[in-house]
Amino acid sequence: MQSSSETIMLPSGQSIDFVYVEGGEFLMGDDDSESDREKPVHSVKVSSFYIAKYPVTQSQWQAIAGENPSRFKGDNRPVEMVSWDTVQEFIRLLNKETNRQFHLPTEAEWEYAARGGKYSQGTTYSGSDKLKQVGWYGE
Repeated sequence: MQSSSETIMLPSGQSIDFVYVEGGEFLMGDDDSESDREKPVHSVKVSSFYIAKYPVTQSQWQAIAGENPSRFKGDNRPVEMVSWDTVQEFIRLLNKETNRQFHLPTEAEWEYAARGGKYSQGTTYSGSDKLKQVGWYGE
């Protein structure tokens, strides 16, 4: 399973798309941060992994967990109003249903993927040094 993407079919006929992130090494952290949690910048090695291409939608959650805990309802909206424990139960059910071993990405895996993984161009954000080019944010 080392293609660049993979689609997992759910029992309801829905699917979840995953992208392959080839492992590598990167510098994690931010010495300029006001928070000590980001310091010091340090080298981190990440093994290859798959990560969901999009947030889990409410209809995908419903197909696996049998309920929708979200406050702002809509089949194609991301699921929200879930705790870490609830997500762990969802993943347990997903693994059982698909006979796979998914997990929440670690902080290092998430940051590595968000920065572009092995193919990062050394930019501050994935794809650019200019936040307005790659994301929506409130100043």
